[in-house]
Amino acid sequence: MFTLENTEGFNQKTLDKMNAEVRERLKKFDPKSKDYKKKQTEIEEEIFDDYCSNSFSPSMKF
Repeated sequence: MFTLENTEGFNQKTLDKMNAEVRERLKKFDPKSKDYKKKQTEIEEEIFDDYCSNSFSPSMKF
């Protein structure tokens, strides 16, 4: 899950939304399955990448 300690540039409200998305997507997987942790990591990476590309709009300063 996402925390202020393991991410940078996100406020707590955004992290809460990201974690809610992770939990929602994980609902369709059995927590006892051997792939659960792997799926969790994949989902977290997808959400992180999505938020990075859609939440931040980099700009160049000259």
